[in-house]
Amino acid sequence: MNAPHVPSLRSHLLALLALLLLLALTTWLGVLPLGRFNLALGLAISVAKTLVVMAVFMRLRHGHPLLRILAGLGFAWLALLVGITLADYFTRVGVPAPWP
Repeated sequence: MNAPHVPSLRSHLLALLALLLLLALTTWLGVLPLGRFNLALGLAISVAKTLVVMAVFMRLRHGHPLLRILAGLGFAWLALLVGITLADYFTRVGVPAPWP
């Protein structure tokens, strides 16, 4: 049986640096007046954070292929749900106020 791959300290520090930079980007995005695109950019940043966590801390880079397939399917399902939500959000029109 193969010994499990243990990530090095360097990969953990790089993941920490990436997550901290993405956190700073998320915080900076909170004060940018981008209107409707704040949501889309925030979700894109959260997807990037998720990929870092999946690759390093869930050890998917060196994991069993079946584990990678199942994690990829779960991520694809999440991407589909987020895509449907964004499609609904960006195609909504303002509802006029009712008559007094």
